[in-house]
Amino acid sequence: MASSTITSRGANRQRGVAALAVTLVLFFAMCLMAAYAHRGLLFEQRASANQYRAAQAFEAAEAGIEWAIAQLNQPRRIDGQCLASANASDTSFRERFVRTDADTGRLEAITWTSGTAPIALQPACVRGVAGWACSCPSNGLPSLDAVHPGDGVPHPAFAVQFSAEAQPGLIRITSTGCSSADGPCRPGSAGRPDASAQLQVVLGLLPGLRAVPTAALTVRDSVDVGAAALGVHNPDVASGGITVRAGGHLIGSALRLSTAPGAAAGASMSTQDAALSSIDSDRLFATHFGVDMASWNTHAAVLSIDCRSECAARVAAAIDGAAANRMVSIIGDARLSGPVTLGSAAQPVLLVVDGTLTLSGDVKLHGLAYASDIRWDDGSSPQAQVRGALISASAYRGNGSPDLHYDATVLRALRLHSGSFTRVPGSWRDF
Repeated sequence: MASSTITSRGANRQRGVAALAVTLVLFFAMCLMAAYAHRGLLFEQRASANQYRAAQAFEAAEAGIEWAIAQLNQPRRIDGQCLASANASDTSFRERFVRTDADTGRLEAITWTSGTAPIALQPACVRGVAGWACSCPSNGLPSLDAVHPGDGVPHPAFAVQFSAEAQPGLIRITSTGCSSADGPCRPGSAGRPDASAQLQVVLGLLPGLRAVPTAALTVRDSVDVGAAALGVHNPDVASGGITVRAGGHLIGSALRLSTAPGAAAGASMSTQDAALSSIDSDRLFATHFGVDMASWNTHAAVLSIDCRSECAARVAAAIDGAAANRMVSIIGDARLSGPVTLGSAAQPVLLVVDGTLTLSGDVKLHGLAYASDIRWDDGSSPQAQVRGALISASAYRGNGSPDLHYDATVLRALRLHSGSFTRVPGSWRDF
């Protein structure tokens, strides 16, 4: 009886050891499964974080392209932080980073010298707690504000670089976006961002003035100045030396005309031009500006002014507030009384008036003015003049005696420098 009891206790003890072993095996298997699941979760988390940073860098690069296009198309002056500036010595974004070859019309990046190597100037921006902060250097590397990685806010950044294209009127933008303001997004920095992306796009300049006129005064109808001593001058041989081109008659008994050396002033007038008189005003506008007036007014750089009363001061202030690419649109009639100076030889202006342009007294214009009708009264001093050209979609009248000088240099500057940049279809690339 005693022996049987001992054997039963031993068997129970053996079965307990077996259960413990099975439990340990199952527990170990569960640990392996949990570790494997955790490993997969870590992988997914890392993949998700990498994808987030990559998307952040890509969107920053795309934001850099959109920002650069907007900056190129606005004419205001900017300071070193790319903000609007009232300092007359500051330039526009376009003037600071892109230059136009005067001979070929080719657009090139403006460079600075590091040692002996020319390097294209680069603007750059970083997003901080208060929003985007940018640097637009006129020399050297961009200087971005320091950011604090531990503030819980993402700090994507981008840097933009311009490069020339073979065809005139085109410029390439390369935008590098980063998940943080390091490495390529902070030129000169030794750090590296978690992710970066690079995009390129070619921009084309849609000119504000597509074709320059060939005469100092172009009128679709007639010129009638009576006994006023209107002066019209065109010494430019390349344009043919034409002083007045009119679809109708030229009425004036005291005209003062001068043309290219060696040519007869009397022969410099082209009147009763059937080709000119036969086209409508919309076609005349499109011939010189490349688009209709409504489309021209959509240029990003165009300053629209409502002149319901005398507004020479307002127009002059708007022009002076623009560093370059000075394009002004006036809806309806406009009356500009002198003394006032609009534009300069270095920064001429495109003035488009969808109505009658009435000039009175000493108005001095550097650039080209287009209007549905033009009248100039009471202008007789040397300050009453145009350096560039005038175009009227109907007639030119008035008792004033201004001097209209055809200036090929001014008109060429307007054709090469004015207008808006837009993306060239099919030029977008990512790397």
